[in-house]
Amino acid sequence: MTSYLIILSIFISVAIGYKCKINVGIIAMAFAYIFGCFVLGLKSSAVIAMWPTSLFYFILMVSFFYGIAMTNGTLMLIAENAIYLCRNRAWFIPILLWLISFGISGLGPGPVTVFAFMAPLVMATADKIGMNKIIGTICVVGAGVAGGYTPISLCYATVRNCLVTAGYEGETLIADLNKIAFNNILAQVLIFAIIYLIFKGWTVQVSKEIKRPEPFTKKQVQTLALIVIGLAVMIIFPLLKNFMPDSAFIAAVSKGLEPSLVSTVLLVIALMLKLGDQKKALNFVPFSTIILVCGVGMLVSVATQAGAVDMFSSWIGDNLSATAAKLVIALVAGCMSFFSSTLGVVGPALIPMIPNIAGATGVSVTALVSGIMIGGHFAGVSPFSTGGAMTLAGENNEEAKNKLFIQLMVLSIASILFASVLVFIGVIR
Repeated sequence: MTSYLIILSIFISVAIGYKCKINVGIIAMAFAYIFGCFVLGLKSSAVIAMWPTSLFYFILMVSFFYGIAMTNGTLMLIAENAIYLCRNRAWFIPILLWLISFGISGLGPGPVTVFAFMAPLVMATADKIGMNKIIGTICVVGAGVAGGYTPISLCYATVRNCLVTAGYEGETLIADLNKIAFNNILAQVLIFAIIYLIFKGWTVQVSKEIKRPEPFTKKQVQTLALIVIGLAVMIIFPLLKNFMPDSAFIAAVSKGLEPSLVSTVLLVIALMLKLGDQKKALNFVPFSTIILVCGVGMLVSVATQAGAVDMFSSWIGDNLSATAAKLVIALVAGCMSFFSSTLGVVGPALIPMIPNIAGATGVSVTALVSGIMIGGHFAGVSPFSTGGAMTLAGENNEEAKNKLFIQLMVLSIASILFASVLVFIGVIR
C-alpha cells in the first residue's frame, strides 16, 4: 500500500505543481519528508542525504560559467556570425540554427540554456526569413535536447545519475550511456528532417535586414578561448588514455576530469579576468530547474527505499510483452512530460525501474531508457513543458503566439506517437 501511495505522490506532485504554479520539486521534497520519516521510519538526515549533490553541483557550476559567456554576449555573437555567413545559402539557415543550438547545448550548458537564449534569436530570425515557427521550435527544443547528450552536457549527466541510482556502474554504464545518447541524437535528427521537409525549410529567404555582426571584443575572445580550452581538456586526455594506457600521468588526469569541476576552474579564471558580471551570470543559473530535478530525485529515492520501483517493474514484467513494454514506456514518458520536465520528473521517476523491467521482459536497457527519454523529450515541445513554453515566450506577436500554442499542442501529441513508433519498429534499440 505504501508503495502505491508513493508512486501516486509523484503524479500528485506534478498535478499540484501544474495547477497551483508551484515548482514540482518543492512538493516532491515535502512528500519525500512525510513518507520517508513518518511512514518508512527513516532518520531526517537520511532523507536529506537523498538530495543528489553531484547533479546539483553539475547544473550549478556549468550554468554559472556559461552565464559569463551569455552576459558578455559571446554565445549570441557566435550565433549571429554563423547566420550572417550563410546569408547567400538561405536554405541552410534552419539547419545552421539547429547546429548552433546543438553546439551551445553540447558544450555543457544543456538544453535549458538553449531554450532561454536561442528561442528569442530563432523566433526573430524566423520572422526575418519567413521560416515556419514549428521549424524554429525544433531548432531550439530538439537541437537543445540533442546537444544535451554530449558527454559533457546536462542530459547525459542526468541519465548517468539515474542509471547509477538504478545500480549500473563501470564499463557497462559507459557503454549503455553512449548508446542511449546516440539514440536520442538520432531521434532528434530524424524529427528535424521530417519537420524541415513538411514545412519546406528550404524556401526561406534572407532579407537585407540581416546586417554584419559587430566584431568580437577582447573579453569575448578571451571567453571563447576558455570555452575551447575547457572542451579540449575534457576531450583530449580521455583520447590520449586510449593511445597511452600505461601513462600514469594521463590516467590520473583523465580520472580527475569532471565537467562541473573543470567549469569551476574556468569560472574562477573568467571572474579574475573580469570577463563578465558575477551577479548577472548567477541569474543564468536555472535554480528552479535545480529544485525540480533534485526534489523529484529525493522522492524517487524514497520510493525506491519503499520498494515501489520493484513493484511497478514487476507489474510490467508480468502483464506486458516485450513489444508492449516498449510502447507503454514511451507513451507513459511522453504523457508525463506533456505537463512536466523530462529531466526533472520523468527520467528520475521511470529509469530506476528499468533493470527489473528489462529482466522481466527481455527488452534491452538501452531501448527502454531511450524510449523513456525520447518519448519525454519529444513531448517537450508542449507549451506546458519547459522547452515549448520558452519557445512560445520567444514569439512576441500575440496573434501568432495563440496560433503557435495550438500548433505546439498538436506537434507534441504527434511527436509522442512518433517516439513510440521508433521504439516499436526497432529504430531505437
